[in-house]
Order: sequence, then structure tokens, then C-alpha cells
Amino acid sequence: MKSRDTAGAAQSGYLLEYGRRKIRVCADTFQNLAQIFGEDEEEAQGEDGADARQARAVYMMRKRLAEGRQLFAGNLKEMADMMNHVADESVRFISLGNRRQKQIMKGLLGEGLIARDIYLLQKGDGRMELSILLSTKGRASRTVEEAADYLSVLLDMRLMSARRNPFFIGQDPVCFFFEEEPFYCYMTGTARAAKETEEVSGDNFAFFEADDGNFTIVLSDGMGSGEEACRDSEAVADMTETMLEAGLPLEMAVQLVNSAVASEGKEGNMPTLDLCSVDLYEGSCRFMKTGAAASFIKRGSIVEKIDGGTLPLGAFGHAQPRPAECQLMDGDYIIMLSDGMTEGWPGEDGEERLETLLGCIGSVSPAEIANTMMKYAIEQCQGRIRDDMTVLAAGIWERNRE
Repeated sequence: MKSRDTAGAAQSGYLLEYGRRKIRVCADTFQNLAQIFGEDEEEAQGEDGADARQARAVYMMRKRLAEGRQLFAGNLKEMADMMNHVADESVRFISLGNRRQKQIMKGLLGEGLIARDIYLLQKGDGRMELSILLSTKGRASRTVEEAADYLSVLLDMRLMSARRNPFFIGQDPVCFFFEEEPFYCYMTGTARAAKETEEVSGDNFAFFEADDGNFTIVLSDGMGSGEEACRDSEAVADMTETMLEAGLPLEMAVQLVNSAVASEGKEGNMPTLDLCSVDLYEGSCRFMKTGAAASFIKRGSIVEKIDGGTLPLGAFGHAQPRPAECQLMDGDYIIMLSDGMTEGWPGEDGEERLETLLGCIGSVSPAEIANTMMKYAIEQCQGRIRDDMTVLAAGIWERNRE
């Protein structure tokens, strides 16, 4: 009975730490946002103080305060939704049994690893995660990838190291986490060109994979071109990546980024935000576009166009992105681009011509697809680059499960 109570206490402690870890990540994200809003507020107060005697300045101040209250109310709602989302998450422990645990510990010991406190849990989405305290038997360190391979064999389950794990296992015991290996893998490629009169591109992007098994592509096109546009789009891309890696849903991340941009109060600062998130376990794909250009999904010679639309970030206090969902298959490609790709083309059918081009390209690497599209776009402008141009391509393939 005592051993059962001890195990139950350990499980409860793990659940508590699991929830705390998630909430701390969310809290850090909101703290970063608070700093951004605070800096913007200080700048606005300085400008209002300088022109306080002018009636128009007073009017603009009151207008900004009203808009600020609306944004703050929206942010509070988003925060409440996020906390409810975390609270609704559930995990359940799956008992391995003493005999199974001893077999795992014995097997790892034969590979030079000392293991204890082994817990297998199932998340609310059905995916499995293993928690285990590991250290090395001798002075030589082992990699966490090696441990994942050993555990996959011992548990007859394809496991991979969680991204938050240290890379090496040393003599000091550390708690490591291992997750089910996703069914899909990916490869990416990019092609970029800055406006011919600028030294830097106003477009910024990011590829990243979060702990929840979602591979995400972020593309932001800053208003105009040059260094200021680059700073704006870089801030949007970085902020979006931070929020999504913290576990925020796509819609909430878009709303918070929109609030941050709108709170600056700069009419000329309205970057776009183009998001594509792929569930590497299910193969489902979701687009969220705010003022972004069209995207494409290529399946052999068949090409599906995902329309852009809506206004860019900061145009309204509440963003209105158009979500689009689809199911991917082995060998599909996702192509995203900035609107500069069709700038200066003769006619107004640039996106349709790119769609036709994609249908004619064979099964090549994502980098080759991006470079082919960039070369074609520059040729349509007779070698001129009248705006920043960016192409992002990602190929999705099923893993070899043998």
C-alpha cells in the first residue's frame, strides 16, 4: 500500500509540474507582450505631452486612449481563453507495471544508462509521451537521440526526443521527455530578392516545429521596403513564432500580434501575416492569412490555390483572417509567397500564371521549386525587381515506418 501511495504522489507531482510548466510558458509570453505595450504607451505619452496645448493633439490622445481600452479588453479576453485552454488540457497515466519497468531499466543499463521514475502518459489528443529520469553509468556521456532509439526498441514504439531536452545525458540524473514520432516529415526551400533600390528585404519568414508536432511556416511582408519594413516584418515573424512555440492556437496568436501592431498607432506600419501550420501526425494543414498573397498546394500536376484577402495587421483592432483547411498527402508541396512576386507583371493574372507554372514542375526539391518560381517572376519583369520578393516552399512526405 505504501508503494502505491508513493507512486500516486509521484504521479500527482508530475501532473502538477506539467500544468505549471505550460502556464509558466504562457505567462512569459504575456509578460513579453506587456513590455511591448508598455514601451508603445511611453512613446505615445511623450508625443502627447509635447503637443498637449494643441486641440488636435488632445483629440488624437483621446482617440488613442479609446482604442487602447478596446485593445486591452480584447487582450484580456484572449488571456482568459488561453488560461481556459490550458486548464482544459488533460493527461492520463498508463501503468507500465513493475515487471515492464524493470525490463526497461535493465535494457538501458546494458547500454550504459541508469533509468528510474519511468512514466508513460497519454495526452488529450491521444498522443503518447514518456517521462524518464536518466543518467550515465560511467563518465562517458550519451546523446538523447541514442536513448530515444533504445527506448523505441524496448517499448516497441517509435519515440523521438522532445525539443526541450538537453542534447547530452551526463552523470547527473535529469528528467527527459520522449514523444511519439510524427507520421510525416518535411523539407524546406527558399528564394529571396530585395527591391533593386534597397539593400535589405522588407520580407521576413520563419520555419519551425513546436513541441505539439506542428510544423509552421510564417511569412510577413512589411509595408513598403527597406530597413523600416524589415524591422516591422521581423518583429511580426518573431512574435508569432514565440507565441506559437508557447502553445497558443493560431487564431489567438494572430489576434495578439494584430493588437501589438495596432497599439503602435502608426498608419504606415501595417505588415502582413501569412501562416501555414501542418499537423505532422495527421497531415492536416491550416492557413491563416492577414493581408497576405495567395498560397499554393502542389500535388503532382494538380495545384490548389489558397486565396489571400483581408486587410493587413493593425488595420482594425480585431483581426479578421480567413482560415483555410486541407488534408495533405505524401509528396505534396506547400508554396507561400509575398505579393512582390507578381509586382510589375504585364496583365493582372500573375497568380494564375504561377499556378500554371507549378503544375508543370516535376517532383523536385523545395529549393528547386522556389528558385524556379523566382527566376520565372524576374523574367516576367524583364529583369527588374520592383518590390521585395520571397518564395517559401515545403515538401511533406510520409516517414518510412519499417
